[in-house]
Amino acid sequence: MKTKSSNLLRSLCVALLALSITSLYGQITPLEVSAVSFSISPKVGTPSGHSRTGHKIEEVHGDLINTLVLFKQGDEKYCIISSPLGIEKGTLNDVAVAELSKILNIPATNITANSSHNHTIPYLEVRDVERPEEGTPYLLSWELGREFLTEFKKAAHELEKNLQPVSVEWGVAEEKRITYNRKGVHLDGTTYFMREQDRLTLKGEGYTGVIDSDAGVVVFRNAAGKPVAALSFFTGHPVGAYSPEKLISYGQFPQVGSQILSKYLGDIPVAFLQGCGGNINSKHMLIGTFEQAEELGEQLGESFIIAAKSLQPSKRVDIEWSREKVKIPLDELPSLESLEQDLATIDDFIKRGNEGDENTLYCVGLNFPKALTPAYRAKLIDLIRPWYVWAINQHKTYNWRNIPTHLPFDILVARFGDVGFVGMPYETFVETGLKIKKHSALPFVLTCGYTDGIYGYIPDASGVKDMEYMSSNYRYRGKYGVFPEWKNKKDSVPEAIYSAYEFTPPYKAPAGDACADVAIKKLAEFAK
Repeated sequence: MKTKSSNLLRSLCVALLALSITSLYGQITPLEVSAVSFSISPKVGTPSGHSRTGHKIEEVHGDLINTLVLFKQGDEKYCIISSPLGIEKGTLNDVAVAELSKILNIPATNITANSSHNHTIPYLEVRDVERPEEGTPYLLSWELGREFLTEFKKAAHELEKNLQPVSVEWGVAEEKRITYNRKGVHLDGTTYFMREQDRLTLKGEGYTGVIDSDAGVVVFRNAAGKPVAALSFFTGHPVGAYSPEKLISYGQFPQVGSQILSKYLGDIPVAFLQGCGGNINSKHMLIGTFEQAEELGEQLGESFIIAAKSLQPSKRVDIEWSREKVKIPLDELPSLESLEQDLATIDDFIKRGNEGDENTLYCVGLNFPKALTPAYRAKLIDLIRPWYVWAINQHKTYNWRNIPTHLPFDILVARFGDVGFVGMPYETFVETGLKIKKHSALPFVLTCGYTDGIYGYIPDASGVKDMEYMSSNYRYRGKYGVFPEWKNKKDSVPEAIYSAYEFTPPYKAPAGDACADVAIKKLAEFAK
């Protein structure tokens, strides 16, 4: 009896929403939505898209699914690209956004690209370069890039044809089985990167720490009450069965969970949006199996369906978005003495690691698991050595006065009906996302990192002095990692100024929470 009543109530709500869509055509321009998904098929031997050491894909577990969602209201159009690939910035982003802008006849600023930040993906060559030699791994990347572009363009051309007036519904379920906070704290207050082995031995199977447990679903239904597209949301690094020295290609829990939701809703396109997962891991990193990673996706799919069974109709059926400017404060450099001591420690670690010394598990705030070889640990430390050389040089040349004091960039703030969406261009810590949700004037917000940018990890205000991998990731950013516009200024600015922008100084409070403050204010405006 309860089921019949629930179904009757849902049918009534859908009918009323459909009536409101139809009856308001003459008064309010309806929101129209369409979505298209497409797949690519990587091959064994393709260079990895998530390796710092040139490793290749050794196993392939299925296709990788990408989704485009187009929103149209009146003359305004806005599009989301959702992908397991590194679509949020770089060459792939440049090419995809340019093509989509041309096909849909919209400015690039009306396009948002969100990556699930999947660690088990191939590298795609999408640049206009000559076909590589036969039998080389680079040919596989080139061929996969051409496959992506062909399918991407085909999908983009379908979007406007399939636009339909829609209503907006949203739901959320709690999911605590998949992820945990990977930023551990020692008794002395220092922090460490808690990988799976650490989680199990130091904390136990039940540990989660501070996470965002929201498994969110936003469904767009046409006037007949049929779902035509959906957004799915969850927070966490997709690293199940990921090992940087034995790489696979696999869609991970975002894809598996979203496909389960798609099937439940009638095989519609579902675009996954990655949350603020900078310090959030999925289980089974480095030491897990493919079967364990697959189970995480099935668990997320279960939670998505629970959310989809308790959808709430949005009171508003419209969309608005804005790109807002944010300045992330940057701190002073550490003292010359401490930098020189750290550099000596780094050089000793690299030497011992290359010699196979297993006692290479900790160096200048960074900890490493035994699952990685000593030589690989040495490579990871070697990556931060240039930062120390640069910082020491700034001191010795008295150039520290020219070090930048802020990192400026834009964030995306949007509203789909009653659902907020905040897209930040870096690996956002979960605390920043939770702050936005806590103070938002909207009932539910999709708080996302990995959106329209790759500025690396930026901690929340509480983590700016911590030295584990995520909080001190500015050391890994490389030359002009967060100031790419300075690469071509060598001949147009004084040498000292040019040098000062090569690398990134430490972050200063409020750090990433500066984005939360801007987003909360804008969401309040959208909620009026």
